[in-house]
Amino acid sequence: MHIHHSIFHFVWIFSSIAGVCSIRHGQNLIWAQVPSLRNSVSRLVGIEGDPDEWVVSGKVKIRHISAPHLGWEFSALAFDYTTQTLIWSEAMNKRIQSLVLNGSTDTSDVFTGTSPEVYGMAVDWQSGNLYWTDALYNWIIMAPLHARNKTRTYKIIIQTGLDSPHGIAVHTTRGLLIWSDFGERPRIEMSDLLGGDRHVLVDQSLEHPRAITLDGDTLYWVDSQKDTVEAVNIDGTERRIVVVHSGSNFFGIAAYGDYLFVTEQSKGHLKIVDKDDGQNKISYRLGYIPYDIIMYTNYTTGSSHRCDMLQCEQFCVDMPDPGARCICGEGFNITDDGRSCELTEQFVQPSHIYAVHDAICHYPANVADMSLLNVTLDKQCFLDKRHGYLALAFDARENFLYYSENNTKTISRINLEVGATAETVAGGTGVVAGLCLDWVSGNLYWTDSSSQLIKVASRHGTFQRDLITTNLDNPLGIAVHPGRGRLYFTDPGDTPKVETAYTDGSDRRTILDYDLGSPNHLYIDYTNDMMYWSDSIKNHVRRYNLETEQLTIVFRLDNTGFYGISIFQDIILWTDRNDMNGIHMARLDKEEKIRGILHPHYGIAQDLVTFDVNNQPLFNSSCREGSNPCSQLCLSGAEDATWCTCGLGYQLAEDDVTCISSIAGNNFLLVTDAYQRQVFQVSSSNGVVHAVRHSTRHSPIAIGFDPIKMRLYWSDNTVHIIKGSNLDGDFAEIVVGMDDEAVVDGLAVDHINKLLYFTDAGHNLIGVVSLTNYTHHTILLTEDVDEPRAIALLPLEGIFFWTDWGVEPRIERASMDGSDRSTFVSLDKNSWPNGLAVDSKSRRLFWVDAQFNTVSMIFLNGTGQRVMLKEDVAHYFGITIMGDYLYLTDWKKTYISRMHKEGGALEEFGTDSFTKLYGIYGFNRTEVVLGNSVCVFKECQQLCLPRPHNMFTCACMEGFRLNDDRRTCIQETTPAPATTRLATTPTTTSPNAATTSTTVKATSPSIQTTLMSSPSSVTSLSSSTTVKSPVTSVIPAASPGLSSSTPKTFTSQNSITGAPTSKHPTTEYEAHEPAAPVSTTQSRLSSGTVAAVVIVVLLACIIAVVVAVVIYRKHRQYKIPHGKLLEDDPQRVDTFYRITFPDNNKDEPVMIDNGIENPAYDCVSDDDGDKDAYNVH
Repeated sequence: MHIHHSIFHFVWIFSSIAGVCSIRHGQNLIWAQVPSLRNSVSRLVGIEGDPDEWVVSGKVKIRHISAPHLGWEFSALAFDYTTQTLIWSEAMNKRIQSLVLNGSTDTSDVFTGTSPEVYGMAVDWQSGNLYWTDALYNWIIMAPLHARNKTRTYKIIIQTGLDSPHGIAVHTTRGLLIWSDFGERPRIEMSDLLGGDRHVLVDQSLEHPRAITLDGDTLYWVDSQKDTVEAVNIDGTERRIVVVHSGSNFFGIAAYGDYLFVTEQSKGHLKIVDKDDGQNKISYRLGYIPYDIIMYTNYTTGSSHRCDMLQCEQFCVDMPDPGARCICGEGFNITDDGRSCELTEQFVQPSHIYAVHDAICHYPANVADMSLLNVTLDKQCFLDKRHGYLALAFDARENFLYYSENNTKTISRINLEVGATAETVAGGTGVVAGLCLDWVSGNLYWTDSSSQLIKVASRHGTFQRDLITTNLDNPLGIAVHPGRGRLYFTDPGDTPKVETAYTDGSDRRTILDYDLGSPNHLYIDYTNDMMYWSDSIKNHVRRYNLETEQLTIVFRLDNTGFYGISIFQDIILWTDRNDMNGIHMARLDKEEKIRGILHPHYGIAQDLVTFDVNNQPLFNSSCREGSNPCSQLCLSGAEDATWCTCGLGYQLAEDDVTCISSIAGNNFLLVTDAYQRQVFQVSSSNGVVHAVRHSTRHSPIAIGFDPIKMRLYWSDNTVHIIKGSNLDGDFAEIVVGMDDEAVVDGLAVDHINKLLYFTDAGHNLIGVVSLTNYTHHTILLTEDVDEPRAIALLPLEGIFFWTDWGVEPRIERASMDGSDRSTFVSLDKNSWPNGLAVDSKSRRLFWVDAQFNTVSMIFLNGTGQRVMLKEDVAHYFGITIMGDYLYLTDWKKTYISRMHKEGGALEEFGTDSFTKLYGIYGFNRTEVVLGNSVCVFKECQQLCLPRPHNMFTCACMEGFRLNDDRRTCIQETTPAPATTRLATTPTTTSPNAATTSTTVKATSPSIQTTLMSSPSSVTSLSSSTTVKSPVTSVIPAASPGLSSSTPKTFTSQNSITGAPTSKHPTTEYEAHEPAAPVSTTQSRLSSGTVAAVVIVVLLACIIAVVVAVVIYRKHRQYKIPHGKLLEDDPQRVDTFYRITFPDNNKDEPVMIDNGIENPAYDCVSDDDGDKDAYNVH
C-alpha cells in the first residue's frame, strides 16, 4: 500500500521480531532506543535502504543490534561511512564504543570514562576525528578514530562557558563545529574544529535545544521545551520553525533528501516530516524511548588525502585555513617535526588533588566515571614522603601546588611538572589545616590552629604577618574571593562558627554560629557566587549565597564525615577521614552518591582541591599583582578600599604604599630567617625588629659582619653564593659564586685583616676570601674535613676554631693560614656541634649541640669544659655573644633565646614572629676588638693570612703559586684538573641520616588512556643521599659582584712554604721484563665433586633470592603499597572501591562484557522483501 505525501500514517514497529537481522553497512536510518520499563535490553535499530523508496512505499527492512545486558543505555550515535564504522555512547558503562558493520561482534573502546550524559557525537571524516559533548562535565572532547599508534588520546577543545551541551555537528568542508547548549542561557554556538573563533549562532527564543544536524549550510535542531523543530542558515540568517507539535519531547534529529527524522521521547515516536513545510509523513510508535538518530549514508565530499599525507602520530585536523596540520592530545606536545608527539612535563588540567596525610595524590577530572581497573595508589600519588600533608591550595596559571606538612611544620609549593623540586615558602608554623591563594593579588593565607590565628604572606612566603589573632579557637578551612576582597573561614572549636572578613582582617562577621557540628573545609563557586562548607558531624554540605546570604543544605548523607570539599560541574567531591576514609563523589543535581574510593588507614584523607584554571577567574581588583601600588602586600578593606601593609621588620612610609625599614647603628643582633628570606636586625635593648632591605630574596643562612665598615655578609645555599651589602641593603654584591654542590653554613669576618672565612659542607672544606679583592680566594683545609659547620676567629692572635659534625664530631683549631691544626675538643660520636662563638675577654669558647640540645663552654686553654644548659626539645643552630648574654637561634622556636653567659635559665627575647632562624651575630660598638693588622705594609700580592705571634703567610689563588720571594704569585704552567663532585643537600640534617630533596619524576604513563590523566602527572619523589667522604673543592673565580660561570679547582696552600699540597696520590707505573712462562698442570674434577659444586651454587642462589625478597619487602614497608582499587559490586550505583594488594601483579579480570548481541547476516534472504518488511496497516 502506497502513501500519499500529504497523509499522516501511524505505524507500530515492534521491538522484537525473531526474523530481524543485524544492521549492516549500507544506507540506513539508525536510532538508539532504551526500554521504558527496563525489562529488556537497549537496541540500536536501523531501517535499511533509501528513504526516498521506503517512505513512499511504506515497506521497511528492520535490523538491529542489541545490548548484551540489561541496564545498558545507548544514547548518542555517529558513524564513519568510509571505514564502515558505527559509533555509540553507552551510559551505564560510561564509554564510547565502535563497531565495524561487517558482521563482527568485536567492539572497540574509543573512549572510557565519559559521564552518563553524552548525548551528542559527530565525526569529521575528512580528518578522522570524533567529537562529543558531555552535559555533566560541560566540555567538548575530540579523539582520533584511526590513531597511528596504540595510545588512545583525546583533547578537550572546549571546557569554558558550557552549561549543558547536547547536540553537535561538524561542517567538514567549512571546518566548523556547531553545538547546542540547554543550560541556564540556552544557545547554539559554533567554532572552528579546535574550538577557536568561537561565537554564538542563535541565543534568542531558545528554551531547551537538544540534537542538531546539518543539511548543507542549513542547521536543524529540536527544542524539547518549545516542542519545535527549527532551522537556520549557518551564517545566522533565515531562521524558521519547521514543526510545532505540542506535548512532544523531541530528542534526536537527522536529515536526508526531503525529509527530517525526529525522535520523540514522551510517547516513544519516530517522526518523519518534510524538511521544507513540516508536513508529517509517517509516525512510528516504537514501544521504546528513542534517543539519538543518524542517517548512515555516504555524505562524503572532498578528500582526506591532506591528512593522509601528513602521517600524524595522534591527530590531524584539516580546516580551510590554515589547512591540514598535526596536533597532540592532552598530556602531549607536538615535536619540532610537526608530526610526532612527546609527553608534556606539566600535569593535565583539570584534575582532583587531595592529601592523604602520608602522600598527595590526584585523579583526573572524570574520576567519578572512569574505570579503576589496575589503578593503584603509587601510580596516583606524587608526593609520598609521609610528611603529614594536610592543607592544599593552587595557582593554576603558574602551575603551582601549595601544601602544608604537619611533620615539618612548613608550607611548601611545587610546580606540577616532571622533574620539579619543592620549595619551602613558610616554616615554623603550627598545625596548618587550611590554605588558600589569592591568585589575583598573589597573597597566601593560612589557618594555624596551634597558634589560633590566620596569617598572610606573599605567594613566595615573604612579608609574613598575623592577620586575625583574636576569638579563634581551632581555625581550619579558609577560602578567598578576590572579586569581593573577602576571606571566609571555619572554626570547629568549642563554639563552632563560619566567619568572613575583608582580606585585611577588618569587618569580621559571623555567617553562622548555631546548628553546626564540625564545619571543616570550604569551596567557593565564583561563577554563581556560592560558598560551600562541609560538616563532618552534621553529615551534610551547606551552601551560602554570597549575594543573598541564604543558607541551604545541598547534600546530606548519613554516617559521612565530610571534610575536604570541591565541586566540579554538577559533581561534588569530598574526603572522609572516618570509617569511609577516602575520596567520594555524588551528583548534586540528583542528590545521589555515585562513587567512593577507600584508602588504607595509614593514609588519612585530608584537604581536596580541583586543580583547574576555571576555578580561578580573573577578577578586576585594585590589588591585582603587578599593578597595585603596594611595595609588599596589598589587602582589601571596606568600600573597595586598598590597604598596603608590610611584613615583619618593615613600616609603611608616609605615602602609605612603600615599605621602609629604620636600621639602627648600634646595639643590635643580626639573624637570618631562611623561610622569610630575610636578614633581620633586632635591637638588643628592646627587641624591636627591622629588616635589612634586599631587592632579591632567596634563603640566607650563615651571617658575618664587618663592624668597621658596617657591612654584613651572608651565604645563600639556594643560589650558592656569598653576598655582602651595607646594613641598609645598599651596595649589595656577590662576594663568591659557588657551584651547585656548595653548602656554606658558617661565615666569620676578620675585620682587622679584611678577610672572610667560610665553611663548605658540600665540598668539606674551609676557605678564605679577601674583602679587598673578591677574586683572591683560596682553600685552607680539605684533608680530614668531614662536615664543617660554624667558624669563629681570633684575628689578633691569628687562630680560628670550627665545629665539625661528621663521623668524628669535634671542635678544631688552627692558625688562620691553615697551619698548626689540632683537635681542640673531642665530642661524643653522636654529637652534632652547630653554632660556635669565642669570647676573647673571658677567654672562653661557647658552642651549641643540636643532637643533645646543649649549650657548652670551655676555656681557651683547654680547661673547664662543661655543659651550661640542656633542653628536652630543641634544635640549636647559631650562637653569639653580646654583653653578658649568649643569644641562640633554635629551629624549634620562632624567637631568639638568650641566657647569661655565666649560666642560668634560657629566656625568650623579642618577637616570636620568626619562622626558621639560622645564623646570628651581635654588635655593640664598645665591644669591637681593635688592633693593627700584621699584613699592613706587607707586600703579599694576593692574600695575606695572619698567624700567631704577629706572623703572616702570603698565599695565592688557584692557578697561581708563590714566587721565590714568598710574596708575589706567578701563574702555574699546568693548572690542576677540575674534579667532578657528587651533589649534597644542605647541612644541619642529622649526620647519620640521609637528606632528601623533593622532586617529581615521571613513571609509567600507561594509565593515561583510561583515566584522562596526564602521563606526566603519574609521579613519585626521588631522594638524594648526603655524601660525607672528603672531596676536592670546586669554587669558581668571581669578579666583584659577579659569579663566575666556570668552576675552578682550588688546592690548599701550605702554610709554611706556600707551595700547593696535593690531596690526591698519583699512580706510578713501573716497566718490567716479561716473566718466564710458568708451567701448570690441568686438574680434573670427579663427577661427584662437580655435582656438589652445583648443589652448593644452587643453594647459594636460593639463599640470595630469599634475602633479596626480605630486603625488598622491608624496603617496601616505607612506601605506599601497590594496592589496586577494585569494584566490590559493579551493579551498584553507590559503589565503593577498596585498596587491595596485587596478586603477583596480575591484572584484574574485566568486569563488563565488551561484546554485543549481533544477529547473523544469513537469517534473512535479501531478495525476500516481504519477510522482513513492516507494512503500513
